[in-house]
Amino acid sequence: MSKPRKSYALWISGYLLRLLASLLVVAVCLFMIWRVFISSNPPSGMKGLSPNPQLYAAYEAKGEALYAFTQEQGTVTRGDNNAGYFGYTMATFIPDAKQLQVVFRYNNSTLESVAEDLGLAEKLPKGEEIFDVTVVKITDLTPESKEDNVDGSENLQKTRIAPTAKEIDTTLLYTYIRYTFDEIVIGEADITVFLDVYYKEAINYDETAMGTLRLYHAESPKLTVELSSKEKKALAAFGQ
Repeated sequence: MSKPRKSYALWISGYLLRLLASLLVVAVCLFMIWRVFISSNPPSGMKGLSPNPQLYAAYEAKGEALYAFTQEQGTVTRGDNNAGYFGYTMATFIPDAKQLQVVFRYNNSTLESVAEDLGLAEKLPKGEEIFDVTVVKITDLTPESKEDNVDGSENLQKTRIAPTAKEIDTTLLYTYIRYTFDEIVIGEADITVFLDVYYKEAINYDETAMGTLRLYHAESPKLTVELSSKEKKALAAFGQ
């Protein structure tokens, strides 16, 4: 009579093990979904355009006709020495305001990796502006000829522009910084616009940046960005 009991006990044990394995798989899948779709989303304050005097003046002048655009470019660094270090979730050009707004982002692991790359004793602090972020515009000085548009050519003019405003926010996994750049004018001779990233404590623009992200290229299509109702309300409230 003891054999059936033993078989039943083994069946129960096997069932429980299978159940635990299934629950573990479900838990891992839920964690991955949370990490990709929820924790990777920017905070609400980092979504859409941020109102400021220049943007408000353009909106007051243009109203619904205010023109803004973005482009589909690579949004994450993919170099051998900085893969996944830096990225951006928004890069919106507003020609009517001569302005560019970029939401720059990096993961907690970037703080550890950069500290290791630089030989620092401690991990870099989260939620602080530890990187120098600037916009670089490349202009063709001889637009009638495209054959001389090569790196290092004297016919290509590099203009570096510093941000005029910034806002910082964090989530469990990321640090977000919205940078606003003023006097951004994209002309017919302008080929490309990059975002350059340097360590703030050791800036040397003559050296290669820690990370470079392309925001604009003359041959890429411009995708119109329509103001949301939330953005319109924020701009209206800014002017009161």
